[in-house]
Amino acid sequence: MSKVTKGEGWELIPASDGPAAEQARRSSAAPSGQSIRVREETRAQGKVVTVARGFRLTENDLKAVAKDLKAFCGAGGTVAGDAVEVQGRHSKKVQERLASKGFQVG
Repeated sequence: MSKVTKGEGWELIPASDGPAAEQARRSSAAPSGQSIRVREETRAQGKVVTVARGFRLTENDLKAVAKDLKAFCGAGGTVAGDAVEVQGRHSKKVQERLASKGFQVG
């Protein structure tokens, strides 16, 4: 639960408990210290998504990585927990891009 206060402008203040506050406080680990697993999974109606799991990043940093991967692959996707999902079969591209950014890909 969050509360909103007003003054100069509106400000969203996350509650002191819960996963959103935990995510906001956590800092990102260095890319070289993270081991990322990349695999392709089949979703509903036979759709294939490439999933990279194991990130230890803040929410904003993870969204930036997802944006970079989606642009590099020319596909859509999303962030889900500690994973980035890219629509389609792009495991080689995702592995190469993450390795070039300093992540250990396994």
